[in-house]
Amino acid sequence: MRQNSMAPYRYGKQLVMLSVLFALLGCVTDASIKAKGDADGHYQLGRAFLPDNLQKAIVSFERAISLDPNHRDAHLELGIIYGERGRLDAAEERYKQAVRIDPDYSEAHNNLGTVYARQARWDEAIEEYRAALENPMYAWPDTAHYNLARALSQVGKHDDALIELRNASLVVPLAMPAVLIHREFGRIYEKVGNIELARSAYEEAIEADEQGTYREQLKASLKDLEAKAREMRRQKR
Repeated sequence: MRQNSMAPYRYGKQLVMLSVLFALLGCVTDASIKAKGDADGHYQLGRAFLPDNLQKAIVSFERAISLDPNHRDAHLELGIIYGERGRLDAAEERYKQAVRIDPDYSEAHNNLGTVYARQARWDEAIEEYRAALENPMYAWPDTAHYNLARALSQVGKHDDALIELRNASLVVPLAMPAVLIHREFGRIYEKVGNIELARSAYEEAIEADEQGTYREQLKASLKDLEAKAREMRRQKR
């Protein structure tokens, strides 16, 4: 039987090529791991600069993204900073990048909704708040329920808004001050003309305001509500 004298050579060459390929893949993997590690380091440095040195924080987060373009948390932090500075277009873009990287990133959806709400883009805001709530692992669902309630009220969907506020109030523990939820109950009940429930909600808000942060505003709301109630009684005579 004739044998192919070139076969061992070909097989040996293939083995060498495979070895080189695996070595190259190993180098690429090692470089990728190092880049992600360096990106995390810059991200943590950026967090350390907050809230006192926003400019250095921005540089660190940008550096993290240059090393790892899919660093969702760095995009989120930049969105927060730009939003606080009133740069809503830049904030919107960063939040969109974050949810592109991770469609289940509820915090980014919630924050993007707030950017839309600040521009009275209520339908888009509602969509993002609902997207935030689709993730059952979201750590702060009360904030999204509350924000969704406010957006729904803005487009006249008061009954749906009240449902979302009730959902927010049932979250344990609350991530946001309970006083804000009670105050929003009062505002919506006042909008729909339910004076008694509005009064009760404002009073509950005052009771929940342990630090007194919103007390004067709430007392003013109660005063306006009583004036509205007197005018309604006058008109009925």
